[in-house]
Amino acid sequence: MSVIPDKDLDAVQFFETHDPVWATAPTTIGLTAAMVTSMTNLTKAARDAYTSQQNAKTAAKNATVAWHNAVSAMRANGSDLVATIKAYAMTTNNPNVYTIAQIPPPAAPQPAPAPGQPTNITVGLESSGAITLRWKATNAAANAGTFFSIVRKLSGESMFMLVGNTGEKSWTDVTLAQGTPGATYIIQGHRGAIDGTPSEQIGVQFGVGGGGGVSVSNATLKMAA
Repeated sequence: MSVIPDKDLDAVQFFETHDPVWATAPTTIGLTAAMVTSMTNLTKAARDAYTSQQNAKTAAKNATVAWHNAVSAMRANGSDLVATIKAYAMTTNNPNVYTIAQIPPPAAPQPAPAPGQPTNITVGLESSGAITLRWKATNAAANAGTFFSIVRKLSGESMFMLVGNTGEKSWTDVTLAQGTPGATYIIQGHRGAIDGTPSEQIGVQFGVGGGGGVSVSNATLKMAA
């Protein structure tokens, strides 16, 4: 095991502790005064270098903070100027302002895409007997004006009928009469006059297997706890 610590700062501290001890009577430990003086000078140089390095790190950190603060102030003021230029171009109805200022004109607004097709559909059988449908869909945030329509066809019926609308990605059918043998649902997203792709038909059958069981198609069944 080395007597001198491996870490640089620990080594400096080691010699700062031992130099004065060795200088007291160097010849009694096989050294000369000149040897100890040289070692003391080297130790001081190492300590001074460490102090300079720490000061440089602090200065670099402060300089980095100052740099980011300066850029942030520049961005904020520059953003205000760009906003003023855009407002002037708009109020004067003069698109040449953008050319003179050498900034791009605002892009023409693009219509939002149609809501995505409802997928990953689950059918939850509630303890009350109601059915809760849940799904996922892209481009379907409620705050973007999206809503979903749910149509249903009961067993024995030939046509689908609208039974609900919702801004959420879930809907509960509380209108199923007791003893209904089955129902088929289709979910579709809408945004204004834009209609998304309808979901696959979700089939729900009751009384499966003669034991009051339930089966679903194109969905995942989740029973109430």
